[in-house]
Parts: sequence; structure tokens; C-alpha cells
Amino acid sequence: MFDRPIQLGFTVYNRKFDFNQAKQSEIISGQKLNLPQSVLDQLQNFSQSSTGFTSTLSYVLHSFKRVGLTYAWDNSSVTPFSTASQQFFQSINFRSISGPDSLKGIITSKVVPVFGFSTVDNPVRPYRGKSFFIQSDIAGIGGNVAFYRPVMTYTQWKPLFHPGNTLGIRIQGSFISGYAGKVAPPYERFYMGGENDLRGFDVRTVSPYVFVSSLQNLQLLNPDGTPVPLDPANPRRGNVTVPVPATTVTFPGGDSNFFTNLEYRIRVFGPVTLAPFADFGMNFALRQSQLQIAPDSLNQLNTTSFGCPALVAFQCAGGGSIPFSGDLKTIPGTNYVPRMSTGLELQVMLPIVQAPFRIYYAYNPLILDTHVNSQNLITRSMFPAGGAGDFTFQSALATFGPNFQLKEPKKTFRFTISTTF
Repeated sequence: MFDRPIQLGFTVYNRKFDFNQAKQSEIISGQKLNLPQSVLDQLQNFSQSSTGFTSTLSYVLHSFKRVGLTYAWDNSSVTPFSTASQQFFQSINFRSISGPDSLKGIITSKVVPVFGFSTVDNPVRPYRGKSFFIQSDIAGIGGNVAFYRPVMTYTQWKPLFHPGNTLGIRIQGSFISGYAGKVAPPYERFYMGGENDLRGFDVRTVSPYVFVSSLQNLQLLNPDGTPVPLDPANPRRGNVTVPVPATTVTFPGGDSNFFTNLEYRIRVFGPVTLAPFADFGMNFALRQSQLQIAPDSLNQLNTTSFGCPALVAFQCAGGGSIPFSGDLKTIPGTNYVPRMSTGLELQVMLPIVQAPFRIYYAYNPLILDTHVNSQNLITRSMFPAGGAGDFTFQSALATFGPNFQLKEPKKTFRFTISTTF
């Protein structure tokens, strides 16, 4: 551009991202899972729609060095479909807005300065060379979110042992935090797993876990499953509902992560390569103050009288309040957890798309495997005496109070198109 080593480019996009934890489990297992609705409500299921543009300017300082600056504008909306996604996205404090409106019109206006160098000889089938890049997303110049996210990546390829064979290593670290009294949007936090970082783990499953509290209004049910009316003489008054403090588990993503990928590519013949690999990484919440309940959601929890042990003039009476903290604390044993995958990968270069088709088997020697005790706040005293109170209390415990095991898979067999690095 202008007879100088300057590049200018732009993109305009309209995209949609769907994440359904149940569907992902069906794809991985290869079979239809007939899960009850109570289980589906505890799994993440949401859709994110985005429209925006980017404009990039870069300048070559040297044969291998480059600086650049990108401006990006994005308008996103998130639609949660499960109870777990609704509770998390609508209660997290990132725009000082609570409820469904906080998930619409999320405008991110950011600049991204970049500096790096690269001597890698081939971006698709590298054999020798190294690269280093550092960049930082800085959002808050306009828009309604404010955060910064530095990322550093180092990659090196070195021929080793036999002509055509090469050893590659990638090391990457990143961090994200809000500023000016705000936190980063939940979907901007880090989720690891999949063929781009930790190959033996499922996509977007490597994350710390937190308990999220919310208000749930349960119908008071008889043991035969029929609702208890407020006024048996006048059914049009409606049925008795019991407000209870429900606690669910979700994975909010980390604000810090680092990982390294190591693989030795063995040229078998032509486009076919065999690659033993090892991946190691951690994804954790370093600044737990960035995980906050929205003020309106916190106020609703702290001002609600939970329980309905008695009815007075067709209104619940005898309930009590429970103090809640505004912090979403990570569950012990789920935050600073190292993960590791090792395995063997077969790569076949596809001539038309110029990308490798990959089949790999991975074994995970380091996984999350911990028992979680539920933070159940539901007590028998919140329900009226009698069979209906007993039955509804036990149903509430089964839905919101079970203890469970968080255990990641020990092995994975997968195929994909693209390279890890």
C-alpha cells in the first residue's frame, strides 16, 4: 500500500454460535440420550448471535517482524434455553443490568494492538522456524462493556532425528479482566478443551466450577402429583407455590489460562503424517472478584421470604430470609486443576482445502475428578406439614440438592479438519 510494506483489511460478519451440552454428549457418545427435563435444565444450552466488523492495519518492520492495530465493533445477544444457562447469564454482573435485558445489545468496541515475528517456513506444514506474538484486546472505547485481554504465544519447529521429521512446541498464556467497575462478558472468558488446545478433552469443558443461587417457585404437590389449591372452594385462585433458594452448578470459564502443545511429526509418505503429541494446560479464575452476582439478582435473593409453611388469608406465611453473598465462589477442587493429554494423531493433507484431515486417540493422565457436596439451603421447615409438604420437599432435594461427581473422560477418539498449531 502506497509503495510501503503496509497492509489494510476489513471484515463484516453476521454469525451464530450454538452450544448444547446434551447434544454434544450425544455426538461424543454416538447415541441418543433420553435425558429427563430435570437433567437437561442443569446443562448449559444457549445461543449467541453477533453482528459486527473489524478493520486491520499492519506494517512490516523487518523481514520477519510486524506491528498491527485492529479495531473491532460487535453487537451480540445471548439466548439461554436451559435453566442453568438462564440462571448464569441473567444473574452474572457484567453490565450492571439484571435479567433478560442484560443479554441483549451487548456492544463491544475494542482496539487490538499486535506485535510479532515469525520465521516459520510454512503456515500449514511447518518444518523449521519460530514465532512470537503478543497482543491485547482493549474494550471500552464506546460500547457498554469494558475489559482487557493480553495474549502471548510462542511457537517453534525444529527438524529432528530424520529428514522430513520435525518437533513442534507451542506455549500460550492469556488473561482477561474487566475495569472501571465492570467485568468481562461471560462468553469472553476462557473455556478450554478440543483440538485447538487440550485434544483429549471435550470442547469448552475445561473450566472452574461455581455454585449459582436463584429463586425458584415450586408448586406444592400432593403425593399423587396433583397441585394443592390455595382455596379448595375456589380453584380459580390458583395453586400454592413455595419460594425456595435453588443452588445449581455451572462452569463460568476462567480469567487466566496457559497451555503448551508438543508434537513430533513423522512424514510417512506424501501427504500422510504420523504425530505423537502431548498437551498440558490450566484454566482458572485468578481474580474471583470478577465473578459477581448482579445487584438486582442479589437484592431479590436477600429480600425474599423463603418457604411457605402456612397459609394466612390465602398468602404464604412463616417463611424466613437467608443472607447471600454477592461473590460467586469457585467450588473447592475445581479451580487450579492441571490437565494433560497424550496420544497419537494421523494427519492427511487434503489437496483442495490445503488443510489436514486428522484422526487422533488421546489418553488423559491428568483430569478433574472430585466429589462435590451440594450447597443445599432447602429445609423441611420451608414446607407445610403433611403429605404434600413431605412429597414436595423430597422432590426439591432430588432436583436441587444432590451430591455428585465431577469426572472428566480418561480417553478420547476424534477426527477433525485443521491443525492444533
